[in-house]
Amino acid sequence: MMWTAIWFVVNMFFVASVITLLFMHRSVAEAAQDPAGVQRHAAAKKRRKFVSVLSLVLFLAMCASFLINMRLNG
Repeated sequence: MMWTAIWFVVNMFFVASVITLLFMHRSVAEAAQDPAGVQRHAAAKKRRKFVSVLSLVLFLAMCASFLINMRLNG
């Protein structure tokens, strides 16, 4: 039962990070439209890359906890 709870919590963080990633992508797209916002565009791309890596790590953690849960609980 513990792995089910771990999977659920990691899954919630993963979904939240993917939603955040979508907003970050929108921010990068809007910054690219502004010709005067070169610095803003670079900062938005850096934040988006960080959230992308975080989402990938959370996805892998979610998959691992799910597989462990299925192995232990059937």
